[in-house]
Amino acid sequence: MTGRIDHYRTLGVPASASPDELRHAYRALARRLHPDRVVDPAARRGADDRMAEVNEAWRVLGDPALRAAYDRSRQPKATPSAPSVDDREYGRRDDSFDDVAVSNSAGCALRVVPAAVILTVLLGILIATALLGPEGQVPARMEAGRCVELSTTVKVVPCTAQTPVIVLRSVAGTTCPAASVAVMLPSRTEQVCVAPPGTPVP
Repeated sequence: MTGRIDHYRTLGVPASASPDELRHAYRALARRLHPDRVVDPAARRGADDRMAEVNEAWRVLGDPALRAAYDRSRQPKATPSAPSVDDREYGRRDDSFDDVAVSNSAGCALRVVPAAVILTVLLGILIATALLGPEGQVPARMEAGRCVELSTTVKVVPCTAQTPVIVLRSVAGTTCPAASVAVMLPSRTEQVCVAPPGTPVP
């Protein structure tokens, strides 16, 4: 109400006053404060202003629609406040887990742990697939003295008079002994030095 004229106070009635009480208060003030009753010219100007306030109060409060609008404008306006974390709506409405409180660390774990488990399982499948042969058995290790078959891949096979032999297994980029060639293994970090069939292994 700061900076605004209170029409109820101007008429001297409570905000709950009936239309008859408002009419009676207005008529009494109009008779008492009417400028025609004031003789002093200096006081007449003040009487004019006071009577204008009384007339305005009656104009607003005497009309039911204007009075209702005025009463609404007198209500204090509630400032919207930001909802607290607990009042915010997450997920679907009427979810059975709406009232479950979860700490920040638990929420983080619930988001990260499933992804970590899935990645671990996929990595395990990848490693098992790389280590196991097509029949699910561990292939023979590529060590010096084993025989290999060279095609698009390097495969350990039983030694015959026609199969090349591994003479050295080492880190990729290492120089191989004379009469042997370096063959990179799938890991890309190791190589085997393969010599022609019948080459003695050092």
